[in-house]
Amino acid sequence: MFAILIVVIVFCIVIAAVRFFQARGDATVQGKTGTVERIDDRTFRLGADITRTKLNEPTYCIVKALNYDMAEVGRREVVIPAGGKKLERVNVDITTTEPAVSATVYGCSENIPFYLDIPSR
Repeated sequence: MFAILIVVIVFCIVIAAVRFFQARGDATVQGKTGTVERIDDRTFRLGADITRTKLNEPTYCIVKALNYDMAEVGRREVVIPAGGKKLERVNVDITTTEPAVSATVYGCSENIPFYLDIPSR
């Protein structure tokens, strides 16, 4: 009986892992940190490298600035309009609550929230 329970648990873990990696592999837009620059004590610039497979659709990314303790001290959402190149660098100025030392792309999506305006190229 115990062996059957172990087999069922292992099977469930394998199924969950397969689904997780399939969902992660289907991402059509990804963002990575390219360049970072401290403008002043309350502004940090991130050059985000955005890779898209569907160039005909607008996308958006959430970027965040971090302090020495790696705590978030600023966040901004940026919309990338349809068109452009598959790999594109987008420079984003992030307003911070205290001096930042780094920044990162939190995540990207094609599901743009209703409150964001989509600029044209």
